[in-house]
Amino acid sequence: MNRFFRHISQGLELIYAHFSQELKAILNDKGAILILIIAVVVYPVIYSIVYLKENVTGMPMAVVDQDNTDSSRKYARMLNASAEVEIIAHPADLNEGERLLKKGSVDGVLLISRGFEQKLMKGEQADVALYADAAYFLKYRNQLMAATYTNSYFSAGISIKKYMAAGQAYQQALVSNSPLDPQPHILFNPASGYGTFVMPGIMLIVIQQTLLIGIGLMGGSFSESKKSPFLYAPGRRKHEIIPHLFGKAGAYLLISLFNVAFTLIIIYHWFNYTDNARFLHVLMLLLPFLVAVVFLGIGISTLFRHRESAIVFMVFLSPVALFLTGISWPTTEIPGWLVTLSKLSPGSLMVPAYYRLRTMGVGLPGIKHDLWMMYLQAALYMGGTIVYYYFRMSKWMKREQRLHGKA
Repeated sequence: MNRFFRHISQGLELIYAHFSQELKAILNDKGAILILIIAVVVYPVIYSIVYLKENVTGMPMAVVDQDNTDSSRKYARMLNASAEVEIIAHPADLNEGERLLKKGSVDGVLLISRGFEQKLMKGEQADVALYADAAYFLKYRNQLMAATYTNSYFSAGISIKKYMAAGQAYQQALVSNSPLDPQPHILFNPASGYGTFVMPGIMLIVIQQTLLIGIGLMGGSFSESKKSPFLYAPGRRKHEIIPHLFGKAGAYLLISLFNVAFTLIIIYHWFNYTDNARFLHVLMLLLPFLVAVVFLGIGISTLFRHRESAIVFMVFLSPVALFLTGISWPTTEIPGWLVTLSKLSPGSLMVPAYYRLRTMGVGLPGIKHDLWMMYLQAALYMGGTIVYYYFRMSKWMKREQRLHGKA
């Protein structure tokens, strides 16, 4: 029994020694501090400030009014009253409007054709044409939305006046014009804000990628130094692998706690992102995610012979990691084999589960399957890294024995 406790005590001492060694190496490395701490502070703040307005509004627009009547001017005023656009120019013709669009002075041009009022008076369908740059989807969408809403309200006013002219009361005319009264209820993101939608996922990917880059950076540094991170003599290093990995992982998990506190608590509070979950449940979801990322990073870091290699490789993968989470494009529209392959990235499992837990507020039962999958992934990456280190150590020891034998 005493021998058992002595082994436990020695193991804990080794874990602490490697933890201290790795943490000291990180804090003495300016590049690692820049990636692991400063980047995680700067990126979420900058992105959140960029998306602070939440919605694209007041986009400059030009109206070419060829009809120049009371009805066409009323239509233009209604369009200008929408939050999405602001009419800043009234070109004399479409050619001038096109020049303003190509110059970048406006983001779209609306044409009200001649005979607009005359057709309305005759009960015929009048035409308006929207010229918008669809290369920038958000701008195009907002202009089309503003024009569509203006058409709806303008047409409704005409219809209601016709019903009232036929003898109906105002309320009856409203019902006749719109027999169905839709009642939209926007859940989880009441302002339909872009920042509220995209930032939670971006922050998780920032945490993942900075961890992977930072761990790879430190791995490349060890490879360049030709030093061994182990404390035991070569013949006993197999007994040191698990304490070494746990101590090393502990250093990165400690730094991750700071990153999590800043991004997922302070940033959430500063920018009022939707939060419908108990933070204890969020931590239960974050634990396997961080463990999986750290052990994945430790395993990959042994492949880098130079510091720069880690940065180039991980930065190359960052857009892919973000894309495959489903933030920028639904995973249902991505080929199935690519979605399956994306599950190798902890973020691909984490981001959808995190949105359901913290934004939708489904609680732990609502993400039970995702939670089990993430703990399984963390266990596989931890176990795989341990096995990989044992295999790598065996090869290294055999090579060392051969060299000693030749000597």
